[in-house]
Amino acid sequence: MRKDETTLLYDFIVMNEVATEEEISLVTCINGYNAETMMDIIWARCALRSIEQCESEGMYCSDELLEYYGLLDEEDEESDDED
Repeated sequence: MRKDETTLLYDFIVMNEVATEEEISLVTCINGYNAETMMDIIWARCALRSIEQCESEGMYCSDELLEYYGLLDEEDEESDDED
């Protein structure tokens, strides 16, 4: 089952220790649980406005997140197909 954009961003934020789950919960209670809020959290903590910028700064991005944003290299896609 594919994750939606908001869940992918949530996982990204937690995995990269941009914010704790409790902090995300607080912000989403105020601003809503959506992709825009998740990107606002990334902007507030990292001053980055896109997943592409996050990846270029060396942050971990799952293949699923990169694929969602059209950033997955063709080489990565081919190696996934071979597995």
